[in-house]
Amino acid sequence: MPDADVVVVGAGAGGLAAAWRLTTRGVNVTLIEAGRQYAPYKDYPQTKDDFELHDFPYDAERDASGAPRYTSGAPQVVGPEWDSYRSHNRVFGRYATGNERQFVRYEHVRGVGGSTLHFQGEAHRYHPYALEMRSRFGVGEDWPLPYAELEPYYDLVERKIGISAPAENPWRPRSTAPPYPAHRLSYASQRMAAAFEAIGAPLLPNSLAILSQPHEGRPPCNYCNSCTQGCPLGDKGSADVVWLPEARASDRLQLITEAQALQIEVDSGGRAMGVVFRKADGSQERAPGRAVVLAGGAIETPRLLLLSSPRRFPHGLANSSGQVGRNLTEHLTWSAVAMLEERVDAHRGQPIDGTAWKFAVPSSSPRGYVGGFRLSTAHGALDLRGPAAYAQRLLDGFGRAHQERLAAQWGHAVGLLAMGEWLPNPATYVDLDPWRRDEAGLAKARLHSHLAENERQILRHMADTTRALAAALPGAQIVEESSALDLFAPAHVLGTCRMGRDPQTSVADADGISHEVPNLAFADGSLVPSSGSGDSPSLTIMALAVRTADRLLARLG
Repeated sequence: MPDADVVVVGAGAGGLAAAWRLTTRGVNVTLIEAGRQYAPYKDYPQTKDDFELHDFPYDAERDASGAPRYTSGAPQVVGPEWDSYRSHNRVFGRYATGNERQFVRYEHVRGVGGSTLHFQGEAHRYHPYALEMRSRFGVGEDWPLPYAELEPYYDLVERKIGISAPAENPWRPRSTAPPYPAHRLSYASQRMAAAFEAIGAPLLPNSLAILSQPHEGRPPCNYCNSCTQGCPLGDKGSADVVWLPEARASDRLQLITEAQALQIEVDSGGRAMGVVFRKADGSQERAPGRAVVLAGGAIETPRLLLLSSPRRFPHGLANSSGQVGRNLTEHLTWSAVAMLEERVDAHRGQPIDGTAWKFAVPSSSPRGYVGGFRLSTAHGALDLRGPAAYAQRLLDGFGRAHQERLAAQWGHAVGLLAMGEWLPNPATYVDLDPWRRDEAGLAKARLHSHLAENERQILRHMADTTRALAAALPGAQIVEESSALDLFAPAHVLGTCRMGRDPQTSVADADGISHEVPNLAFADGSLVPSSGSGDSPSLTIMALAVRTADRLLARLG
């Protein structure tokens, strides 16, 4: 394989953004992706009669052999004092039996576009306080760069994607206008706005990587509410739609799909010199380069470093501090489905179309926790896309009576979602499973998750607030609640190779480049030191990826 200037591992949000920046600045890039490239009109299910019964065409839980893709550490005991906050459904009862948190799956996608292929299109800027958690509140870690340095990259990425967002949001300040106006709230969310006002949390249209107007040949959204199944039209700004075409047009990109990175090679001086990968047929090849950018996500990136253990790095590459895989954060989640008296047809719109930011400014709460959370209307995100959800989850019984109840209550369900801060703690991390191996014979990633008291108190506030909101909806009855308290299904994973000023407490420096390996950079969620107060991290990951590419270019000359 010919030498490249830079080898990028992972074609998700950060990897494609970095590859775009590098190739359009004259750099030859080899991009290695473990998954395949999807053909939207062929692979996505929206044209099928039973489309609502299908998820995105990637099994995040099990591989082709049926084995679990990931394993988990010892489960945390929930405790009887939390019984009234357990995940439940009025048809099935409790989702997690017993008294321990249950690992469900790591919610991600392998493929060109990564998890942006099935994300809900949320595109949030962090609040400036989220970059200063240590200095302001004495928790977590400060970012090694000020917000003012990140903001121009937010602007760049938003323009490239075509973000649609409110011009004014006092809880997420910005100095420039969004590229496009926000989408109108769906009818269902409009009908719920008074209840949000009643609890003192005004509902705003969400900031979305979903077009409200045509942009660079892409159409505006058709409001089918099925973003999580993949977007066949291209109005959702997934990474393959936004970054890949221009990178390919540069003639400087070599994209290799269905290629699993096995090891990062280093020379005698401790510099990265290439990546060994396994092709779909089981053969191995080597992709050489002057520098390597890791963008496999906050689980696979530390796994690859821990597997890359040449004699010079006995504990894993770039891991003399022992921080690789540590400081894992995710987002606290609490969701509820409620049945209303009136029919609102929440299947029309976008998965998470409205958000209240009143509680989402990082702070020291009088309730005894540090952080914050946001509260959203999330009808599509909770799979309220058609009558099958009602038949399977929301209405019990069978036969003619069940059909009559379905006909009577169809269109009456709405979804509520709270997402909150997760502070790093020593018991939440990723390492290598000493017993389980993948198809290449390598140790699988093992996820450890522990809710500290801070997170439990945020969850309590999230649950109480969501229930108060439901109580403010005329005649509403909650029929389902799901919580990170007893279900472990991480999606927004961050921090496992975080950047920082101190090499003893971080893996990368302020430029997103390894403290120890001077030509090894990071362009994914592993770099991000804090989870924000419920902010979806994809926009931040892409902004940091472009910035890291700029810093790497400067170092390579």
